[in-house]
Amino acid sequence: MLGIDMFPSEKRSLRRFLAIYILSTLIFISVGLSIFYHYEIHQIYDHQNEMLKIKTDVIKSKLHELHSNLWGKLKYPVIKGIKSAVYDIDRNYLIGDFKPKNIEWSRDFWQYKDNIYHRTELYPYYIGAATIVTAAPIDYKPIYELKIKIAVAFFLSLLFAVFIAKWLGKLFLAPVHNTMELIDRFIKDTTHELNTPISTILTNIELFKSLHPEFEKSEELNRIEIASGRLSRIYDDLAYLQLKHKRHRNIESVNFSELLKERLTFFNTLASRKGIKIETAIIDGVILRIDREDASRLIDNLLSNAVKYTQPKGLVTVELFENGFIVKDNGIGMNEDEVIDSTKRFFRANKSEGGFGLGLNIVKEIVEFYNMKFEIASKKSLGTKVSILWER
Repeated sequence: MLGIDMFPSEKRSLRRFLAIYILSTLIFISVGLSIFYHYEIHQIYDHQNEMLKIKTDVIKSKLHELHSNLWGKLKYPVIKGIKSAVYDIDRNYLIGDFKPKNIEWSRDFWQYKDNIYHRTELYPYYIGAATIVTAAPIDYKPIYELKIKIAVAFFLSLLFAVFIAKWLGKLFLAPVHNTMELIDRFIKDTTHELNTPISTILTNIELFKSLHPEFEKSEELNRIEIASGRLSRIYDDLAYLQLKHKRHRNIESVNFSELLKERLTFFNTLASRKGIKIETAIIDGVILRIDREDASRLIDNLLSNAVKYTQPKGLVTVELFENGFIVKDNGIGMNEDEVIDSTKRFFRANKSEGGFGLGLNIVKEIVEFYNMKFEIASKKSLGTKVSILWER
């Protein structure tokens, strides 16, 4: 937008800033141009009124000449560009080259349809005349020219406002952009550095178990495996966020029922460490057209959050049906404001728990990509219910 690669949050902030700035500027410009337009319109009409008055004065002088020469040949004066009518003191029509239908006797100037009218008193009463009414067509040319000038001024002002808004936006966002670039670079470096040790730990755990079956149920080894698994999920989430715009999605038919059962095997171990019970109601044969990694991220993040924010001895319920997937817990829950913020990146309802606050943000992005329906219902201290619904 400004010639720099911006983060989504920066783009949203810039759009809001541009919208508010340009809208307020346009309102200010519109008010100014409106005042100028009405002032100029009055000037144009005043000028045309004055020209009509001058021509009316010419007719008055000619009527005075007729009054002074009643014994000569009388000819009603006609002025090019205007029409006139003469009335007596009782407002009876006497003579003229037109007969107006809408005389406003209380006004000196008025407009009717496409004409300007002028009424003036005659004194002394020349040849019995008391009032003369004149009319001339409105000259719209200067009005059209004024409208064109206003339109050009508005357009140029708009371009100037957009230019200034972009310049100010770039100026204001530069510190934020630099900071976010540093954070982004740190996350990339951290993600890269986490990959090798996590893979090494998990590989060696599996190797150790295969070489020493007697330690298969070792509590110490299970703790290492759970902690390593947690690090692995953090790495996966960070890697997913870094590659989400570049990663090629392999959309295929995924047996969501089997994948969910597979992931529950791992989370059952994690939940049992906290004394949390996971109840399931999973129907078989639910097939989704989805990238398998997206499906895994969807399941893992919902189950991870449910286990993380459920107190020891609590309950997590997982339901899978033809048109959706529900994860429900009786954990700490959230208030209305926290529910609204829960899908924002880096938001955590409970700061005492670990993690980066990426889970529901990733879930939201996945369901939006596949046009699924995403619902969160939660009450403080009662628990949270997350529903993912899709069309079959």
